[in-house]
Amino acid sequence: MTRWQRPIRSMLGAFVVLHALAHSVLPLRGYIAYPPHSLNAAVTLVSYTLAMIALFSAGMSLLGARLLERHAVRLFGVGVLASTVALISAWDPAAWWGLALNAALVGAVTGARNTGVLAASGRVPGERVHLLSRIGEGAAYALVAYVAVATLAWPWHRHWGSEAADHLSYPGSDNIAGNVRCELVHAVDVDAPPHVVWAWLVQLGQDRAGFYSYDWLERLFLADVHNVFEIRGEWQHRAAGEFVRAAPPNYLGGVFGRDVGWKVVAVEPGRALVLEGWGGFVIRPVGANRSRLLVRSTVGGPDTPVWAAGLTFSLFELPHFIMERKMLLTIKDLSERQARAGIERATLEVGR
Repeated sequence: MTRWQRPIRSMLGAFVVLHALAHSVLPLRGYIAYPPHSLNAAVTLVSYTLAMIALFSAGMSLLGARLLERHAVRLFGVGVLASTVALISAWDPAAWWGLALNAALVGAVTGARNTGVLAASGRVPGERVHLLSRIGEGAAYALVAYVAVATLAWPWHRHWGSEAADHLSYPGSDNIAGNVRCELVHAVDVDAPPHVVWAWLVQLGQDRAGFYSYDWLERLFLADVHNVFEIRGEWQHRAAGEFVRAAPPNYLGGVFGRDVGWKVVAVEPGRALVLEGWGGFVIRPVGANRSRLLVRSTVGGPDTPVWAAGLTFSLFELPHFIMERKMLLTIKDLSERQARAGIERATLEVGR
């Protein structure tokens, strides 16, 4: 590969990767329904999934994923075809831009193929490969795997554990302006009464009990979060207008402002805690000593910019689900342990 071909190959690969991530605007604007309610919705879902994975893989093949190089043109062809189908079936006035980019990329890839830019770089037998090259190639494969998993898992994890009743209105829901097609709902059943679940939930906060998730990961990002697995009386109150900290004041030198977190916009003790920018934490009673804990959030909307959709998909959706799922399961476990301990104490007292 000549000196001038290498930067052209890299720029083309980067452009294809960005074009792939731009397709995440479809689910974040509410154009992807799951489960599909019609044939057109099913076509949109399948074509969107193919476009994301195929185009991203094609772009990464030009940026270092050598094992994919021989399939780059095929992946690109599948991706462009799927993209065209997805944009047409989920029609939006802005779809013209996507279709125009598809046409432009077809011309660019055809020209690159004819001039040898897409030729497999290969390695000379016995050639020593620099450590940084190996790391870069490994990172390329990791990114392809991440995008594939994030795309395929999205229809499942956006409504993980939820049921039809969880999508109805809830206490404080008027404080959250959202679009049901852009909603995330995660839920767990808890074998404990609502007041027990609330005692753990109300303690959320970096300066309180943490978030009951992977605090080692949060500390890796210098958030100084330490989970506390006990109920403390001084943390049992929240009021509208208060602030739930996600990180210490002046986190990372104040690059995100002095305070990072969420404003409390509604509180109904034992029932709901609504945080602006996160969503609504709701506890529904299910029988005498059972509860349902759910979190409803809005991600995206009809006017979500393409760049914001790409960033949200890349950096937020899957990691957010993993952390929030751990939080819900930990609250469930702590609440059930406390409820069992209370029953055991009551049984001992009755037996005396």
